[in-house]
Amino acid sequence: MADDPYLNPGTETLRNKLGITDDKTLTEAERRLSQARGAEAARLTFPATAEGYRALHKHLFQDLYDWAGQDRTVNIAKGGSSFAAVPYLARELDKRFVDVGKQNGFRGLPRDEFFDRLGDHINEINAIHPFREGNGRAMRHHAAQLAREAGHPIRIAAIDKDKWMEASRHGFLTGDHRGMAAVLAAAAVRRDLAPEARIGPAGIAMLPKRAPPEGQRYRVTLTKVREELERYLPAARQQAAERLRGLIKEDASSSAIANARTELAYVRHAKGPVYQAHLLTYLGVRQVDAVISAQQTPLERVREIGAALGVQINAQQPAQLQRAVRALEKPVLPPGYSPGQERLAAAFLKNTPEQNHADPRLAPAQAIVDAAMQTARDRGESGRMVGTIRESTRQLVADRIKSGGTLDVEIGRMTSAHSALRDKDRTR
Repeated sequence: MADDPYLNPGTETLRNKLGITDDKTLTEAERRLSQARGAEAARLTFPATAEGYRALHKHLFQDLYDWAGQDRTVNIAKGGSSFAAVPYLARELDKRFVDVGKQNGFRGLPRDEFFDRLGDHINEINAIHPFREGNGRAMRHHAAQLAREAGHPIRIAAIDKDKWMEASRHGFLTGDHRGMAAVLAAAAVRRDLAPEARIGPAGIAMLPKRAPPEGQRYRVTLTKVREELERYLPAARQQAAERLRGLIKEDASSSAIANARTELAYVRHAKGPVYQAHLLTYLGVRQVDAVISAQQTPLERVREIGAALGVQINAQQPAQLQRAVRALEKPVLPPGYSPGQERLAAAFLKNTPEQNHADPRLAPAQAIVDAAMQTARDRGESGRMVGTIRESTRQLVADRIKSGGTLDVEIGRMTSAHSALRDKDRTR
């Protein structure tokens, strides 16, 4: 644009506070400076309003452009299509954020619906393109803040840049926001995924790898270790979860988040510190050397105790360790129960009726449930009561499978437990 007041005269390089006249140098400076400001922005909150969005842009580009955070004063286009014309910028941006406010910032929505609405919102801001430069970075940080506050956090660093550009182009030309929604959803932190444990010998959970603990080591008996864990482990689990959430919110490095996940998995794991203390006692170990102090938080104390337990576990002979684990894990089941029957009962409850009918082992059990439901229907029971009878009969049958009992029982006997519920339902 020869008449673009944003450009240095006779060049295609934007005027900037650093006096850079080379496009490549300016691009690199913009990347570094906006990245540093972006790390700050991740810890700040900008109102989900047009003015808040302008404030975000100003924060990101304050080191480079005098016009950071200000609506552009020239019309711009890409791929032969024009973004919103200058006279309509402020009005369209206000309308966009008024709509977001009416939807409470997309809070309280299921994951898929949230990202669908977020993708539409970002697609619309992209069509407005309120700033002369830096629109993409501002949109990504804005999307991250909305996602964080709605409980569906995304990591800006995880956004695929090529797919972002393609979704932006496609959405701008067609109005279809689904591509943008998919790009943002793919960068989401999947908080529903369980933290991944670092597994050591015999399936034992281990802490993340780290340098040896520093500080004064004290000999602690395993009896004292169990007392310490009983006292501090619940709070340590809470602190580990809060630490992980904090790192995700701050968009910390992948390695830091991975270590926090592993640590959280360790303090929650069935073969975590408490199990390890019992295992070492079984092996004849009486004490461990731990770095502990009165100033430690519960998480720090459990971390140091866990490190001490890990040293002792790694010092054991693998074969001896495996024998001890097997000895501690012998199932204690009531008479008539077996692990195989436990698994069969679990499969019966998990399966659909069609799957149970297709399994010769479970078809008789499903037939009992079907018959109980049909009997209830024949009696004229309500739909709600039929559902209650179905679930209760399923549980009764599953209990029979667990105990090894036969399934050739009378349907009336299986459903007699529901008679009181049925009578109560009819008298309402």
